[in-house]
Amino acid sequence: MEQVNHHTKINASENAVIWSQYVNDSLSRCILRYMLHDVKDEDIRDLLEFALELSETHLEKTKQFLSLENLPVVGFTYEDVTVDAPSLFTDTFKIVYLHIMTIHGLTRYAGATSVCIREDVRKYFIECTSQTLELYDRVTSVSLNKGIINKPPTLNNQQKIDFVRKQNYLTGWFGKRRPINAIEISGVHLNMQKTMVKMVLELGFSQVCQSKEVRDYMDRARKLCIKHFDILSSMLKEENLHVPKLFETEVTDSTVPPFSDKLMLFHIATLLSAAIAYYSEALSMGQRRDLTADYARMNTEIALIAEDGINLLIEKGWMEQPPSATDHESLAKN
Repeated sequence: MEQVNHHTKINASENAVIWSQYVNDSLSRCILRYMLHDVKDEDIRDLLEFALELSETHLEKTKQFLSLENLPVVGFTYEDVTVDAPSLFTDTFKIVYLHIMTIHGLTRYAGATSVCIREDVRKYFIECTSQTLELYDRVTSVSLNKGIINKPPTLNNQQKIDFVRKQNYLTGWFGKRRPINAIEISGVHLNMQKTMVKMVLELGFSQVCQSKEVRDYMDRARKLCIKHFDILSSMLKEENLHVPKLFETEVTDSTVPPFSDKLMLFHIATLLSAAIAYYSEALSMGQRRDLTADYARMNTEIALIAEDGINLLIEKGWMEQPPSATDHESLAKN
């Protein structure tokens, strides 16, 4: 990879995405190393190895950027994972997890590229996007071949070109509601898949948490995710469309913690926070008032519990502070 061009100082937006990527990839490295330890399926092993290779490569590159800017970061270390702990998840869930996390990665890298000005940083995130697209393609192919992937519903009715002529196209609460459209189905299905993965992680993590506060938080988060999964399911079932299958049976009976409570709490809290963006996108694309109202309500609920998770991280002393602007007022007082 080309040398970092350090003539132009990295700006705050670039600081943010580089720092965040380091923290997230340090978490991914811990999880992937653990998942690789006892994976049995060779195809899934190959995918996990490729994903781990990407995480380690990205960690090295972001570390270079941060070091040149004198930006300290800890993230997650080998102390946050017990690689040889008994398996908490089956191979089936490992590839499901990889599929959803790859979608998260693609979203992050696209957003990161859009705020990068310096050429070397910009090209780096473009390269990350290309690598993650390859991973997504490989994960999707293997998932399809094994019959694991959750396919979105298929519309079997005849379609024709038409234009909306009446305001009741937006109706949702009163009167006859129109069927859910393809754009709305896409948002519902993606959010159900992401919610399902959180439900499985919360179930598994609740078995192995050492802190009662963290365990209670996992239980609360899982109950909310189940509630949201049911709300989203009803949007599809009303039109006789199939819903994604659940993978909670892919959690084993292990009670040995493979990860630190810090890592597990951070992972769930940040996944809940990320759901706000995905709900908001579905809300913005929705064209039926009852659906947008559901998303608005779910957004409020998930934002509150995500904030509770961040507060618990702070209370435990586990919340690493991102780079921030100079506090001139405090400097002046000193």
